[in-house]
Amino acid sequence: MKKFLNKHLISIAIITVSTLILLSVILSFYNKKVMSEALETQEQADLVFRTAENTLLNIRQMDISGRGYALIREEGFLFWSVEQAKKQNRENFKTLDSLFAIQGYSDPVNYPRVKAGYRKYVDLYEEMVNHLKNDDLEAYKDLLREDFGKTFWPINDAFTTELYEFEENLVEEAQAAYESAILQNTIVQLLLLLIGLPTLIFIFIKLRRDEKKRIELLINLRENNKKYLFNDGDTRFRGAAKILNGSIENLKKAANYVKNVASGNFDISWDGITEENKVLNQDNLAGQLIEMKKQMENADIENKKRIWSTEGLSNLSEIIRNSEQNTEELTFEATKYLTEYLGAQQGSLFILMEDEENEKDMYLELSAAYAFDRRKYINKRIEIGQGLVGQTYREKETLVLTEIPQDYTFITSGLGDSTPSCLTIVPMKYNEEIQSLIELASFKVFKKHEIEFLEKAGEYIASAIATTQNNDKTRILLEQMQQQAEEMRAQEEELRQNMEELEATQEEMRRKERMMEQKMKNSEN
Repeated sequence: MKKFLNKHLISIAIITVSTLILLSVILSFYNKKVMSEALETQEQADLVFRTAENTLLNIRQMDISGRGYALIREEGFLFWSVEQAKKQNRENFKTLDSLFAIQGYSDPVNYPRVKAGYRKYVDLYEEMVNHLKNDDLEAYKDLLREDFGKTFWPINDAFTTELYEFEENLVEEAQAAYESAILQNTIVQLLLLLIGLPTLIFIFIKLRRDEKKRIELLINLRENNKKYLFNDGDTRFRGAAKILNGSIENLKKAANYVKNVASGNFDISWDGITEENKVLNQDNLAGQLIEMKKQMENADIENKKRIWSTEGLSNLSEIIRNSEQNTEELTFEATKYLTEYLGAQQGSLFILMEDEENEKDMYLELSAAYAFDRRKYINKRIEIGQGLVGQTYREKETLVLTEIPQDYTFITSGLGDSTPSCLTIVPMKYNEEIQSLIELASFKVFKKHEIEFLEKAGEYIASAIATTQNNDKTRILLEQMQQQAEEMRAQEEELRQNMEELEATQEEMRRKERMMEQKMKNSEN
């Protein structure tokens, strides 16, 4: 055993150092993630505190502005408008909703009551301002006497107390994780320093004492360096200094490479990796770090795509909520947003319609067009199976064309008319049924995640269109029922009048009959 240790001591030392380096790299990535999450948790908690303070500040702004205006009656003292108060209220609770969803915080009792209370504050403020503008001081004073805050502030205090306790616990846990990560980094660095540095010193002394074995040990060191750190493909023996310096240089390159990758610099390349020695470094630290960088870069790209898609769908949902009462406005705003968000130059949206003369016949009608050459679409009706849009509806699959048919469409700008490079038509499905289609023309070819985003967005829009159309049908049916009820009431009134006239006629006939009977009796007598 002693003989084995003496023979392989240098190799064991180098392997140990390499293992510590690899462990340091792995822990650095892990601890960086822990620190990043801790800092992110701290930032989220700070944002929650600031947003909660902003909600109170909004009420103070309304209170100061309203009281100033009530005292002075000059528009300049009404510095906090009702629109500003409503906007600030929406933004604050939108931010809190997002943060609570991220943090997993839930208060089903107090939070809805707090939101309702803040909305009522804004409504009271709007009502007060209107009373002041109409010189109705008594109504204004009545609202002040109600003192809504007496019932609301205990609810708000209960909510903020529980919320602040939750956020403080999150911050404390994040701080503990942060300190633990720092401690782990320190321990690993100390281990690397206490084990790695003495090992290198021992190697240097051992090489000087054992001159006969120096070449063998250096070759062994070089081979291990190639195996675990970096292999430049050079098989020549270039002396002790060059081998040792090469090992140190490789360690520096590894540290520099890890540092840059850890900081998010994915454009860095490993100094010394060439096409000739790339295969030789597949299984060592250099090759593994390069592969790890690729995986991290791909993960970063995918994460950015997910964020882009999530933000896009969130903004689209907001647009749909603001426009869902009107189909024409809904389709135009959705088409405009998707055209701009995907960097397209033209967009149009077609809705599936029923033929008024024959309900079984369906067709597609152009409902919205954004930055579109309308002269190419004088006839807004497209039959099923007609053209690319009609064919796409029939086939029920997304169509992406990079070879646009001649004279199909042009993008008009100050430089003239140009044929787009990409044409995409996406069926918008709701409950597996196509409600509408969107067509986008662009000078760029849409990427896969953009097409997937467009298909997902189509589900949102199709659902909104279906809801809006159902609401319109319900309204029309309600109006028809009301009209039929009016007609029935009119018919009942006419029938009643006819019955009254019939009764009057019968009564007259009975009277005449009695008179004739009386005359006949008189004649007999």
